[in-house]
Amino acid sequence: MQELNVFTITSAIADPVRLSVMMYLIRGSASVTEILNKLDVSQSNLSNHLAVLKNAGLIKSFPLGRQKIYELANPEAAQLIELLLNLQPPSPKKEKEIKPIQFARTCYDHLAGKLGVALFEAFIRDRAIIYPTETAVDENKLLSKIILPGPNAESVFGKLGIDLSAIKPSRRKYAYGCMDWTERTPHLAGALGAALCGSFFEKKWIARKDRSRSIALTTAGGLALKNLLGLDIASLA
Repeated sequence: MQELNVFTITSAIADPVRLSVMMYLIRGSASVTEILNKLDVSQSNLSNHLAVLKNAGLIKSFPLGRQKIYELANPEAAQLIELLLNLQPPSPKKEKEIKPIQFARTCYDHLAGKLGVALFEAFIRDRAIIYPTETAVDENKLLSKIILPGPNAESVFGKLGIDLSAIKPSRRKYAYGCMDWTERTPHLAGALGAALCGSFFEKKWIARKDRSRSIALTTAGGLALKNLLGLDIASLA
């Protein structure tokens, strides 16, 4: 197998069809049929494009009954597409319409959308997380900003069911600000962001909608965030 490098990856997403596949899968896993219905290509042509993306380590697949389901391969692939989407000029906001994927979604394995951004801002406010230099986000929005646990990290995250000592060191970044492509401001990513998302699912504070990345904040979740963090998430909808 060809050694993966930046040229392999950029070549894989340089084709408009393959990039469209990636942009579609960032919303959630999908079958070949669902992708075909979204893109105007033949099945044989799509199969070739999926193979290129898979060989580049950008997507993966698994069987589900008679179908094969495709999804983004890892958090880095999701972040790559999020960063590319951030290159687009922001579209005019429609005050009357906030789509579910804008309100709350998963960015691979961490929380994004208005919910993710509100949590990030609450953690900064409560000094559960801090930037190393104690400065605001750099104007260059394409850079992922490293985040450190703040002086109140254990107490704030502990209230949310997260044991910081249980997050073991790995090749993955511990925490960083991932620029949200719908809100244009950071949400929490990295191992800490994944732990937060996992805890919310475990506590049933959020629930997934089918295979989509869109998630719903449950009544219990809304009450918990209001009581524990002072967040009125309903006001964001």
